[in-house]
Amino acid sequence: MSHSGGTRPRAVSILRSWSRLAIGLFLMVAATGAAHAEQRLTGVWEGGTDGYFLWSGVEWNNFNAKWAELAKQNLRLIDVETYVEGGKRKYAGVWRSGSDGHFLWAGVEWASFNAKWAQLAQQNLRLIDIETYVEGGKRKYIGVWRSGNDGHFLWVGAEWASFQKKWSDLAKQNLRLIDVETYVEGGKRKYTGVWRSGSDGHFLWVGADWASFNAKWNQLAGQNLRLIDVETYEEGGQKKYTGVWRAGTGARYLWSGVDGENFTAKWSELAAQNLRLIDLEINQGTCGDTCSNQVVAKDSYNYGITRTATHCPGLPNSCGNPGAGSSVVYRWPVDVSGTSRTVRLSAVSGTAAPFTLPFSDTAVKRRGVWLYSAGSWHHAADYSRDDVKTFAVRAAAPGRVIHVGWDNWSGNTVIVSHTVGGVQDAYRTIYMHLRNGAANDCTNAWSRSVPSLGPSQELTDYKTHLNDSGCKQVVAQRNLDASHWGTNSETISSSLLGTTVTAGQFLAWAGNTGPGGKRGAGGPNTHLHIFFARKDANNEWYLFDPYGIYGPPTCYPATVTGAIGGSCVRYPIAWKGGKPQYPQ
Repeated sequence: MSHSGGTRPRAVSILRSWSRLAIGLFLMVAATGAAHAEQRLTGVWEGGTDGYFLWSGVEWNNFNAKWAELAKQNLRLIDVETYVEGGKRKYAGVWRSGSDGHFLWAGVEWASFNAKWAQLAQQNLRLIDIETYVEGGKRKYIGVWRSGNDGHFLWVGAEWASFQKKWSDLAKQNLRLIDVETYVEGGKRKYTGVWRSGSDGHFLWVGADWASFNAKWNQLAGQNLRLIDVETYEEGGQKKYTGVWRAGTGARYLWSGVDGENFTAKWSELAAQNLRLIDLEINQGTCGDTCSNQVVAKDSYNYGITRTATHCPGLPNSCGNPGAGSSVVYRWPVDVSGTSRTVRLSAVSGTAAPFTLPFSDTAVKRRGVWLYSAGSWHHAADYSRDDVKTFAVRAAAPGRVIHVGWDNWSGNTVIVSHTVGGVQDAYRTIYMHLRNGAANDCTNAWSRSVPSLGPSQELTDYKTHLNDSGCKQVVAQRNLDASHWGTNSETISSSLLGTTVTAGQFLAWAGNTGPGGKRGAGGPNTHLHIFFARKDANNEWYLFDPYGIYGPPTCYPATVTGAIGGSCVRYPIAWKGGKPQYPQ
């Protein structure tokens, strides 16, 4: 096969799956201190059933220790990456099963590296991966060696014309490129390559945008060529891709431009399908690290809401007459296996876009969405006015009301089921802290929520709120503060349950009912708390962020109807038209 240079974009997640786990661990060390850009990862997989390992985001001593430890477990390093994060150099490595000779040489200048390359060649060790970077004004090199006695070649720091000619000349000598590095030095783009013996088909595609690269990846697969190495970099403000292909017919996968949390999930998912990571690329993204790797909370979050004849885990009205105490669970989008917690990609990646804002009052503002603040997860969206007055809560999409009731934590709750794309009950929106008549809500607070809390600080704080706002336990002593409780006329229609509603149709008034809405002394906390949930292929319900951001408030648009875009949007946007807008 011949070389081809192409036109060129940037990465978003993709593509093609095949089909299950041996051993492995991924570590992405969380950044500390001042905020800085996230790391974006790209990976190449091939079919395999052998042992495997992934170790990332650690400094050299940690990485070197892991390399030595895994060697004793018959795992061999096949790819290494290095990058700077938070002012410290970090390392990442990919391991596969092996018991052969191996070597790792890191952080040296060219003369030392070249001498080691020649020395190891005499010991029947062959370079399989090279990484280069600049530190302290000097270019440094890292190399990974495995056993071998075949022909080999190393060509370093050449401009494209020279590199392309060498690639062509060596092909005629039955040498095949297995690893390529590219970087800018002295204002010129340079290339470094590692060759090993081979007479099979091969291909090199340089400087392509994502659409072109992805198309070539698919095209070459049909010609029994498999991607074995990928390089990503910024050039002219655009993300570019360079790839190395060799002959092959096995399973393959390519996943690109995602944060570490997403990559870990895909790595784990593909391992279970007998696909093994063979190449890892790490680049600095343009979104701050505080906005990335936030889907998985510190603690599990599964919210149960009373199950009724109409509110069922399956289709509405499908569960008969459920017994007292049973509930429908709405889950965080996370797969848990032992101590491992990974993003459930199917729950957050397949969302449609049927929703408008659940209100039309232009004084309402967005508050916390996936997180209240850094380190404090929410899994929902809160909306309120600065003056904490109530506002009309409206259906976020057409649907059928399948639940109206009091939730012991979140107070009055309405759930709407949405049929989207011809799929019945594909999504649900869950509206909480609603008002249903001041006197009625106060009674439910004492008769239902207070007994559910048991002895706790939450109970103490909730009783403080009830008493301070005029909701005394003794009915005759009640003098309800309307700023907290509204009026007896602010109710949920008794005929709402079972109603088919249109987008923007009035459901109820926002409030702060239930201990989840307000506890402790002070003014009202009138707001709408809304969950967005999607039914996944396993028929479980999972919560998701309609903004596709999954971060703290600072990662979202400044205004409630602000456009959503940029690298901080890492999953599909579920707002109709790609941005939140008021219902018509």
